[in-house]
This record gives sequence, C-alpha cells and structure tokens, in this order.
Amino acid sequence: MGREHTRRPRKGGVRLTGGELRGRIVAVPGDARPTEGRVREALFSIWRERLDGGRVLDLFAGSGVVALEAASRGALSAVAVEMAPRSVTAIEQNVRRTGMEGVVAVRRGTLPGDLARLAPLGPFDLVYADPPYRYPDYAPLLAAVEPLLAADGEVAVEHSSRHELPVEVAGLVRVDVRRYGESGLSFYRRAPR
Repeated sequence: MGREHTRRPRKGGVRLTGGELRGRIVAVPGDARPTEGRVREALFSIWRERLDGGRVLDLFAGSGVVALEAASRGALSAVAVEMAPRSVTAIEQNVRRTGMEGVVAVRRGTLPGDLARLAPLGPFDLVYADPPYRYPDYAPLLAAVEPLLAADGEVAVEHSSRHELPVEVAGLVRVDVRRYGESGLSFYRRAPR
C-alpha cells in the first residue's frame, strides 16, 4: 500500500475479505498498491485470536484496506498512517463509506519520522507496515515502532519475498517469516528480557 507502481490504476477498488464489512469495495488511489487479498487473508488468519478488541496501527496505509479489514474483523480501533495526500483523502472517504468513523482514524505523516506523534493513540497490539519494496529503512522503522507496541504486541512487515529483514532490531526480534509469491511477511515481538 502507499507505494508507487507502474501498473494502471485499479478500477473498482479492492474487496474486504472478512468480518462485518466482508465483500465491501474499498477505493484505491492510482498511486497505491494494496496488499493482495491472499496476503491479507493470511495475515488476519494468523492474527485471528489477537484481533478482537485490539488496537491496530496500519503504516503506509495506501487505501486503508488493512485498517478497515481489522475494524471489520473486531478490532477496537485502527489508525491508518499515510504520507501521500491523495491516499489520505481516499482513506478518509473509505472510512466514511464503510461507516467506520468512530473506529478507524486517519493520520498523515512521514515514516518513520512521525511515529512518535502517535504515542497518545497507543499502545498498539498489532502493527502492520507495508512500505515500498525498495524501502531502505526497515531497521529505523522497526526502532520507531517499538515504543508504540503493547507489551505483548506484534508487528508484521510486508516486503519482497526476496529480501530478508533484520533478525533483531531495537528490542524487537523476528519470530516468523511467511512467503506468498512475491510478498513476504516478517513478524516481530519484543525480545524476552
């Protein structure tokens, strides 16, 4: 999400895959690449037990589909963070269209620099980040997320399946890696003390 690509804009948007909003179409701005449905299905299958009543942070949110999907599946709240003005506008419209104004908040910000401003909205139980696949700052991003994470929280970072993310960063340790074609998900939790 939130990354530029060379494909034509998606017509019709992307479909939410679960929860009370299952089947609803979310508009996708032309400069965003939404998380594939199978990757979202896998993510929410992994997080199924942790999602109900959780606080979710969706970084590089693009269309906001992950935040909306989390809210649809029972999250107490979700915050979608995106830098691009067109994407922020699209997320705000998607939140209104789905009636999730009281559950999903939208924030414009540059990542990882603006993460500290989100501290009053946390701590977050689940954090999802989908930066551009050529993103150079995974370690600084994870370091900036760590203070926002609940004690037993988890971070999932989507990345190219050809790229390995750091095993340990700023008190977070990678606990799992899943691959889905070109996409990979690396999961992090706080390192045991």
